[in-house]
Amino acid sequence: MKVARDLYKKAWKDLKKHYFINVIVVFLTALILNDGYIFATDWTNLDDLVTSHSVFENRKTNSEILYDFLEGQELINKDSETAQTSAGKYTMGYFSVIVNEVTASGSLGFGILNGVNRIIFNGQISRSVTIFVMLIFEALIFVFVKNIFIIGRSRYFLEMRLYPTAKPDRLLFVYRTGHLRNAARIMFIRSVKQTLWNITIVGGFIKHYEYLMIPYILAENPTISTKEVFALSKRLMMNDKRRAFLLDLSLIPLSVLDAFTLHIISPFFIAPYSECLFTELYSELRLEKRGAREDGALLYDTALFTPAGTDSYPEENCPTPYLEHKSWLALNYERDYGGLILILFFFFFALIGYVWEVFFYLMNEGSFINRGTLTGPWLPIYGVGGMIILFILRPLRKNPALMFAGSFVLCGAVEYLTSLLLELIFGRRWWDYTGYFMNLNGRICLEGLMVFGLGGVALTYFIAPVSYNILSRIPVKTQKILCTVLTVLFAFDCVWSLIHPNVGNGITEGFY
Repeated sequence: MKVARDLYKKAWKDLKKHYFINVIVVFLTALILNDGYIFATDWTNLDDLVTSHSVFENRKTNSEILYDFLEGQELINKDSETAQTSAGKYTMGYFSVIVNEVTASGSLGFGILNGVNRIIFNGQISRSVTIFVMLIFEALIFVFVKNIFIIGRSRYFLEMRLYPTAKPDRLLFVYRTGHLRNAARIMFIRSVKQTLWNITIVGGFIKHYEYLMIPYILAENPTISTKEVFALSKRLMMNDKRRAFLLDLSLIPLSVLDAFTLHIISPFFIAPYSECLFTELYSELRLEKRGAREDGALLYDTALFTPAGTDSYPEENCPTPYLEHKSWLALNYERDYGGLILILFFFFFALIGYVWEVFFYLMNEGSFINRGTLTGPWLPIYGVGGMIILFILRPLRKNPALMFAGSFVLCGAVEYLTSLLLELIFGRRWWDYTGYFMNLNGRICLEGLMVFGLGGVALTYFIAPVSYNILSRIPVKTQKILCTVLTVLFAFDCVWSLIHPNVGNGITEGFY
């Protein structure tokens, strides 16, 4: 009992030490493993061996939950005729197709596939083909994504328990070390064996605990062989299955309490605490079963269990080396951009935006339209967005996730304010997202904001560095001439367009 109390104390300490990041890691893993933010089916580490179907048979799909929330917040139109059913609420955009299909089918996987079918093939693929493709797709996701993220989650919690700085990117540990094939094969064999043993019921229960340590072992050494990893897990759990079972039992009251709180406390306490608890169990077993380390069973990442004197896990000392970045990823994205290159960047981004808008309309409507408020081949809103990403968001460059979020928010704000300003000045709209999923007054929508976020990341880490390498080769004298000519033409276009704005069908009417 004293040992069990020590585990609980250590797990509680681990949970508090990096509470917010722990919650985020578990939440992200749940999104991937459960095809959505559903924690109700996760009975801690029992892998759903004990599941009450009646508890979950009436649960809503993620899209229905999201719709109910948005409807309650009055962020969607409740009065439209299409909003009276569970499906078909949104009429425009790719996200609308996907959300409607997910809601109608009640399945995230089939909903996405059916949505892609409608978008690309206009719904011509037969249902049988859709089901077959979906099964293949689900199998690949299970083997190469879901199982791999289980290992990544174990790796994160192993590092988190010892080091002050926790890194959520450990979820990608297997990918970053380049041992995907071996880890995926072992986890797949584990799943197959567990499924076959489940037929015997009692055997499945026993084997669940015998295989319990496999993800942790792979998180320590993804190069281990299949035979060794199963033997090692068996040895670690020998005479300790009851111990793990009692830990599971101790969490059941919390799961019952979670059911009465509409599963609110699970993502914020039960799930991350459970991960901390079983990570501590693995660490204890690894320490106790010294023979398992001494006989070549390949538990060899000592930095996971002995502090290395650093704030975070020392990647350079990892027995399983991290892959080096590809040469094209080694671009200098931290460079200062200024001078003439800055002016050229503005026009280059404005041109990219113009080409994107024209191409998008051509592909969807089949006609060439001069998009934007101006007459020339540039959309200044894209140039402004590029400047925001390169300068205002510069402090976020070392963190791609924050760069995505910053681009998502700031570029969305620019688009909203630009739409409002143009309507106040000219009394017209150059874009309207009404009918798109999660739009705000038709001025911005989730689909567009996602593009801004991804575009900001691409611009920061690839487009801008590559563009700089190209533009910097232009002689300075030529750069001055280009900047002067482009600035004069742009200024003239702005003055002209204030008097004669670029309007018409596909520009200010009938678009979006």
